[in-house]
Amino acid sequence: MAGRTPKFSGQLSKVTGEGEHLVLAFSAGTVKELREAVGVLHAVALERVAANNKAILDAASTFEERQREVFSNAVAQLRRELGLTAPAPGDSGNSHADDSAGPVHTPENP
Repeated sequence: MAGRTPKFSGQLSKVTGEGEHLVLAFSAGTVKELREAVGVLHAVALERVAANNKAILDAASTFEERQREVFSNAVAQLRRELGLTAPAPGDSGNSHADDSAGPVHTPENP
């Protein structure tokens, strides 16, 4: 096909779940070349989308674990700033909604 203008040309565009914009361009001089080019484009796009989907699933699988770690670190930082001691292992701290202030002070009207 070198030296002549391709009979077919085009591009395939796809936006992945992470907002990545994937554009694959092709050109072909014959219908056979066109089918081959589109087959290659399909394989490349499928590979990229599969990789993107895997990344999303990997991130989702660790989301809860990462959120627990962030929460625990935030609670520990707040305790340090307020001068409170860390709870004993196995102590859930003030996990009851009816407690007025937990370990900070006793309720005025129990």
